[in-house]
Amino acid sequence: MTDTAIGTAIGQEQRDEAIAEALTAGRSLRAVRREFGISTTELDAALDRLWPIDTAARLRTIKTDLGQLNQLTQVFYEKALAGDVPAGTVTVKLWERKHQLLGLDAVQRIDLQIINPPKVPPRHELIREAIERLTGRQLPNDGNGRPLDNDSAVDALADTDHPKHK
Repeated sequence: MTDTAIGTAIGQEQRDEAIAEALTAGRSLRAVRREFGISTTELDAALDRLWPIDTAARLRTIKTDLGQLNQLTQVFYEKALAGDVPAGTVTVKLWERKHQLLGLDAVQRIDLQIINPPKVPPRHELIREAIERLTGRQLPNDGNGRPLDNDSAVDALADTDHPKHK
């Protein structure tokens, strides 16, 4: 790495740290962008460098939290064994948090609900109903509302007043 590249990297790292301080001090993203004269893309890149959110970063955070929880648990567990009831409550809360982080508090029971889809008439029935509405006539059917299977249903649709059918 050249001296210029090293200087640029150090300058960028210092700027990123200054951005982090400004954000943690409570300044808005817009105010930080204006203060440092950077675009939204440049701010996003700095935030990615400062606080990456990827699988490795998440695992690192979980491992760090677990280590700290284990230390706290040890202290409060010993106090709880000595009879300190509030320390026992804190110990249980710490265990709950640890189980949450590790996914050990997953649901033990699953209730399945079977939902039947609503009955929808077949498409050909919808077409037949539309034709009946448009023509103002009811098409012949077999007595149960189903259209006839022979050609008489087609003939029933024919307009007998039309010159072509005379």
